[in-house]
Amino acid sequence: MKSEFTTPCKPSRLADIRRFLYATLARFKVAEGVKHEIVLAVDEACANAIIHGNQCDVSKVLHLEVSKKERQLTIEISDVGEIDNDELDDAMEKSLDDLILERKAGGLGLKLIYSLMDEVNYFARDNRNICSLRKKL
Repeated sequence: MKSEFTTPCKPSRLADIRRFLYATLARFKVAEGVKHEIVLAVDEACANAIIHGNQCDVSKVLHLEVSKKERQLTIEISDVGEIDNDELDDAMEKSLDDLILERKAGGLGLKLIYSLMDEVNYFARDNRNICSLRKKL
């Protein structure tokens, strides 16, 4: 099973992304509590891509592909924005307490994504950045 959604990199489109995810996850028969966790993680990842990676440039698009194979759900978010690998590494090396104490903007959302999903990977494919999120169902 697979479902796809493409949208301009515009923050107001995050609500449409969430609606798409809820409808897709309902069709895939994902349990209610797990569904909310997935939507929260994907919403944060998409917000990061739209706001930080693509600077809300509506000429750029964000593409989501949600697939379910047996008991595993995979969500791939792709875009052409910039990824700050140092920020990704920094956020993952620090504890949640350290990030809160620093009161630095950024990093908390990444911790949230990693805590809600079973596997998170960032890579490039076909000149696009991919954020791949996996959840065992």
